[in-house]
Amino acid sequence: MNILESGSNHVELRAMGKAINKAVTIAEILKRKMPLHQITTLSSCEIVNVYEPLEEGLDTVVNQHYVSCLTITLSRDLTGIDVNDKGYQPPLEIQPGQPVDYNTGKIVAAS
Repeated sequence: MNILESGSNHVELRAMGKAINKAVTIAEILKRKMPLHQITTLSSCEIVNVYEPLEEGLDTVVNQHYVSCLTITLSRDLTGIDVNDKGYQPPLEIQPGQPVDYNTGKIVAAS
């Protein structure tokens, strides 16, 4: 929040593996606090682990696997944002001060 309030127009959230759900939650909370354009990209990242032996004469073990990677770009304006991108989401239509049910993302009717 402080980054966007301090004058920066873009915030990029990146997450891999099990942290993806946390990045999505953070992006949704930010989008409900202020009108933000969003572009989401999903990719696959290769992780290579190299294990050097502790004793001489043993082989080096190389383990490689792929992990899902998510990048969420949030922006206050459309500079650098492609609205035709397949991962584009426009800002939510929520007025400041309106109560919102964060589980469903819908505006709560005043009683």
